[in-house]
Amino acid sequence: MSGSSPKIPSERLAEHAPEVAAAFKQLRAAIEKSGPLDYATREYLMLAAFAAAGFEESFRIHAMRAAQRGLPKAAVQQAVLVPFGATQAMLPVVKALAWIEEAYRGFSAEVFSVKAKIELGCSKSGEGPPLLLVHGTTSEKSRWAPVLSKFQGRFTVYAMDRRGRGASGDASEHRMELEFADVAAVVDAIGGAVNVVAHSYGAICALEATRLTKNIRRLVLYEPPIATGTDAQADAALEETIGLVEKALAKDDRAGALSLFYSRNLKMSETEIAAMQRLPSWPARLALAHTLPRELRATRAYRFSAGAFRGYDIPTLLVLGGDSAPRYKNAIELLHTSLAGSKLSVLAGERHGAIDTAPELFAATVLDFLRRS
Repeated sequence: MSGSSPKIPSERLAEHAPEVAAAFKQLRAAIEKSGPLDYATREYLMLAAFAAAGFEESFRIHAMRAAQRGLPKAAVQQAVLVPFGATQAMLPVVKALAWIEEAYRGFSAEVFSVKAKIELGCSKSGEGPPLLLVHGTTSEKSRWAPVLSKFQGRFTVYAMDRRGRGASGDASEHRMELEFADVAAVVDAIGGAVNVVAHSYGAICALEATRLTKNIRRLVLYEPPIATGTDAQADAALEETIGLVEKALAKDDRAGALSLFYSRNLKMSETEIAAMQRLPSWPARLALAHTLPRELRATRAYRFSAGAFRGYDIPTLLVLGGDSAPRYKNAIELLHTSLAGSKLSVLAGERHGAIDTAPELFAATVLDFLRRS
């Protein structure tokens, strides 16, 4: 970036209200001593700082983002009230509470929690048969925003936050198998037969969840990153990428860590990465960058067992980008030969991010399968 790039809100905050910025920085550092900030905590801190400084535009943007991503309104209100003594009718508090009300007014998604091994947050919107959305790495439930409205007209849509992000809790130890159980727990909490659409890492979790619950009716898997053992060079490159990502995170260069992942692992160009950085989901991806190494290592270690899926009878659609990397094509081919009755749909000209780059095509492909199967 050049020196003429516009200042981000935190930089303007330091110039406009240095005492507030210093307090914000000190509080964040204290919290980070116990571990990396999750998205929700980071958002609450920023809201408190912007409220104290009277940064209306920045506060409104973050309050709307909090509403869209399912953070409880009461928690957002507390983030503003606590620094000011909770009950004082100070002008910054009065204004901030009004902005929060406006952000949450008319927001249709109901937010609820599922008790599994940890608390799992999930939003609910729309009408019709249940449809659960399971996101991939470096994202949370808001990543479905480009296609959400297209599903809401036909289904009651449940969008879950996987562990370690959004409205969901986390644990000190991470194992991929725990996330299989998380998806199954949400499916069972919804009740009855549930359709599931899952992307990338989340697609592995959703597939393995079929072995833990009988309540998955139909399944859509978009490019699960399953290693097929046919490309040793790709496996070595992934391990190298993990190391580089960890070095970037050690320097608190979250944007750099994400860029390394997208360019090396997903083969995205600089233009494509720049376009992603302009998406509303980018701040959440930055906040979740620290989860990248653990999920990449879990993906690298995971091995699909065709034998475990003998007798598989869930109608399943495998979605592949026509221009996707060979490893995704290899993974889809493995599943197509292993999952009895599975169907394949290739999105021409697309790769791993069609939810963002071709939302109409992706949604139409999914809805056509769910209607016909």
